[in-house]
Amino acid sequence: MGFTAPIYFLFSAFLLLVILMYFFRKQYEKKAIPSVLLWQEWMNEFEAQAWWKKLQHHLLLYLQLLALLFLIITLTQPFFKKEGIEGDHLIFIVDSSASMTAKEGENSRLELVKEKMVQIIDKVDNQEMTVIVAKETPEILTERSLSKKEVLNHVEKIEASYASPNVIDSINMAKSLLGEENGNIQLLSDNFKKEASLELHQNTAFYAHNIGTSHENLAVETFGVAKREDTVVGVVTVKNESNDSKEFTLSIVNEQQEIVKQVSEKVEGNKVKTIYLKDLPLATMYKVELSGDKQYLLDNEQYTFLGQQQDPTVYVHKDIHPFARKAVEIASTNVIHLSSDPAEGNKFDGVHLIKGLPKSDWPSGPKLVFLSGDDGEKEVDLSGEITANRTNPLMQSVAMEKVYVEKTFSSEEFASLDVVASRGGTPLILSGTYKGDPIIVVTFELGSSDWPLHPGFPLFMFHSIQELTQNRGMLGYFYPGQTMDYFPASDVRKAEILDKDEKIVFSSESFEQPIELPVTPGLYTLKETTEESEESKTLYIMLDDGEKSIQTEESFTISANPTIDQDEESTSSKDISYLFLILALVILLVEWEVYRRGISN
Repeated sequence: MGFTAPIYFLFSAFLLLVILMYFFRKQYEKKAIPSVLLWQEWMNEFEAQAWWKKLQHHLLLYLQLLALLFLIITLTQPFFKKEGIEGDHLIFIVDSSASMTAKEGENSRLELVKEKMVQIIDKVDNQEMTVIVAKETPEILTERSLSKKEVLNHVEKIEASYASPNVIDSINMAKSLLGEENGNIQLLSDNFKKEASLELHQNTAFYAHNIGTSHENLAVETFGVAKREDTVVGVVTVKNESNDSKEFTLSIVNEQQEIVKQVSEKVEGNKVKTIYLKDLPLATMYKVELSGDKQYLLDNEQYTFLGQQQDPTVYVHKDIHPFARKAVEIASTNVIHLSSDPAEGNKFDGVHLIKGLPKSDWPSGPKLVFLSGDDGEKEVDLSGEITANRTNPLMQSVAMEKVYVEKTFSSEEFASLDVVASRGGTPLILSGTYKGDPIIVVTFELGSSDWPLHPGFPLFMFHSIQELTQNRGMLGYFYPGQTMDYFPASDVRKAEILDKDEKIVFSSESFEQPIELPVTPGLYTLKETTEESEESKTLYIMLDDGEKSIQTEESFTISANPTIDQDEESTSSKDISYLFLILALVILLVEWEVYRRGISN
């Protein structure tokens, strides 16, 4: 047992004061009496009594001294140490990043974290517990729970998020939850370094458990490809985290899972090696696989896509407005003006700007169409205000609301396209897919509008070329846990995301909210289902650069109290002041009863 404030034992001097006051209590009065025979007989009996019976005559004094002693002990705040965790409120911060999936023997670091948390929770004694997962936005799984079963249930369900942990924000959240109360923050990570800027409250103890040990590791840091004339070249950088040089093999795989190139290299210890790849076969997607490293596999592969290397060819058909021709020449450096309609059988790969051409003669491929009524479209007079869909890329920095449009043309064949801009509910600009090809339709004559005079018109032409020529089979690169703004065509009924094993990891028939992308790094397929067909697009969940290392740091303790040691987390102080206060009150009640009976006798 110990005392938090032993200085209050100085109040023991009051015990001597009580004894002195007892000595100076009121004495017997002298009186003349006829005989002392009875008193002598009583004194003889008193002297013959046992010593403990004589003490009963001073019971009030003893009770007063005992009550005062218990009150003094209460002021010293006595406690005793027992096995447990310091603090009234325990906050666990869990790192669930990709590096926590690295193996330490048979178990991953995250599994070892769970085992450590179970051991700590087993020592908890009627203390509040909070669990925070250190994601990009810290997530509270449970707050101020007193139930070990509930907390253990949450701990068991923690899975790897693969994203870089936001430990500092998680610690700041824990500090806000604790305030000035007696708290304990338990961080379970693998490479958190000591930060002097944490500024913990004097009542807060902080324990950083860096799980695991540093291992030898090879990682693919970067991978990219580019088209050079008639060939494809690539570059790969490989990082070696060990002190010794390492040999490894790189395999380049195309979308058909065929190895198209394989090279063997050697990288020095704690160095980065750059490998240049030449004469790669043409493909839309490449994957690099690194062999020779088994400790941490997530950073041993990476995907890249062969993007558009030059401006697409834009074919401007006859009858296109001169301002549109000029805007296209600004938007693309590869523009061909056609003076006549292309002969049947001639193939023109690129974007087509069309006006007045019958639909039966439309070339295949992406198209920007200006309706003129020459192909049976119905003329419609307009009224009302012009509105535009600002979420559509075509309307970026394009102020359609200021454009003057008096009449437009409509056709039922374009009813399935998405409305980009309209006036009074009548479409002015449409986009989507028509007979399997991307298409953008302007439903009014440029010559009867002032739109070509607006600064937003060249921007619209540029956005149109970009939208029609983008790699429609690829959605791009994302990080674990990101969301993706998704605006499908109006005829899409269902969207599904499938992993490389064709397993559905996401499915939705409502597209009002952004899509929550998978957290596990890898290649995924977004499948869009319409009433007539299915279309697939590829996306890549890539590992963050900060997660391509499995080096660890030493565990440590940060506390405003310098006497707190790392080993002291296994013991806790139990305050027992209230016990002595209760005993003092009981003694006072007993003293009162003794005094009352003495008076009545």
